[in-house]
Formats: sequence, structure tokens, C-alpha cells
Amino acid sequence: YVRPQEELDNIGNVFEEEKKEGPQVPTIDLAEIDSPSEVVRGKCREKLKKAAEEWGVMNLVNHGIPEELLNRLRKAGETFFSLPVEEKEKYANDQASGKIQGYGSKLANNASGQLEWEDYFFHLVYPEDKRDLSIWPNKPSDYT
Repeated sequence: YVRPQEELDNIGNVFEEEKKEGPQVPTIDLAEIDSPSEVVRGKCREKLKKAAEEWGVMNLVNHGIPEELLNRLRKAGETFFSLPVEEKEKYANDQASGKIQGYGSKLANNASGQLEWEDYFFHLVYPEDKRDLSIWPNKPSDYT
């Protein structure tokens, strides 16, 4: 499903909208993991564990990843997902055959509980023996 342009123009910042309603993805300050206080480090570990068990996802802040690298990652993703469907399909996964890595799309609930199509690209990075660089896109050229 492709949203009409007039709807896209009015959709706003999806991340800001999601903050306004529904449950919130946990935000964890990773600076706490290096605290001199064992109590603070322990609380951080508990927050990480709880987010992983209850959500499977979390927003990490103060993680030390350079902003420039994050911007390159965003740009590569935006470039890939703006490619024609035929190009993205070259990297399609096939969950029925057990090939879970690669490009796909599915219906998923948004923060309001509404079903929406979403595109994704799933990578296994660790353990290294599960990493399959052959399915990483050639476009954009700086994807890797």
C-alpha cells in the first residue's frame, strides 16, 4: 500500500506522533552502564533486560555511536527504501523456506492499533556465522 501524496504531506513526524499516544518504547541511558556506582549499573542492566523481555526493542541514548555514522545509516536506509519495488525485491526474504534475512513487507499494528503496511530489511549481524553479506543490497553503494 502506498499512501496518497496528500496524506503523506499531512502525516507529520511519525515518531513524534507515536510519542503522543499509546505505550512508549523504553528509553535507556547507556551512560549509566559505565557508572562508578554498582547500584546505577545494576538498575541499567535491569532496564535493558526488562525492555528486551517485554518489548524486544528499546531506544538507547548516550550509546557513544557517532552522529555522523547514524546519519549515514539513515541515509542508506532512506535511499534503499526509495528504490523501485522491483529493485528491492532482488533482496527479498522467503520466510516460508526459512530465509528470514532480507527485504520484506507486512501488515503491522501502528501505535493506535491500526493495521498498516510496513517495509523492512532484516539483517542478522551476530553471531557472525549467521551473517549473510550476499543479501546486503548493492544499492545504495554505501549500504555496507
